[in-house]
Amino acid sequence: MSDAAPGQLHRRVHDDVVGHAPPGTEAPDIRLKPLLLTGLFIVVFTAVTIGGLRYYYSRQNLGPLVQTARVFPAPRLQQSPEADLAAMLKDQRTKLDGYAWIDREKGIARMPITEAMRRLAERGNAAYAAPVQPERTPALGSRGGASSTVLAPGAGPGAVDTPAGAGPARGAP
Repeated sequence: MSDAAPGQLHRRVHDDVVGHAPPGTEAPDIRLKPLLLTGLFIVVFTAVTIGGLRYYYSRQNLGPLVQTARVFPAPRLQQSPEADLAAMLKDQRTKLDGYAWIDREKGIARMPITEAMRRLAERGNAAYAAPVQPERTPALGSRGGASSTVLAPGAGPGAVDTPAGAGPARGAP
């Protein structure tokens, strides 16, 4: 009987793994020449690419991230955009830092941000609570309201519903 395990291709047992290649079938070292040539190719390719980009950008009049300002043809809608921007920012700052009415009839006013923040800080956690809303009871018979039939006061389970506003039931003594 052979000393090879079932499924093993050779007789000498050298490992616990069945079907493992016998010793001496693999090269014991890594071939160094292809590895070094591949690394050298990567370094040369990177250097050539960076050199080409530097040459391209040096031939340009401007750097890669700088562009000349473009002048658009007439008609020009803004004669001085810088002054317009400054005026708009001043107007916005005035609105943020001043008091004014938004809607006087409804009592909506605008106030400075710092003042609003100070008032909220004074109120503490109550400033973030939902405002108190008046309780509104829908009309009887409406979709959001109670039904049109109401039980008689003091009536227990099994009582007969009577329409609201109706008198005593017919036939009652």
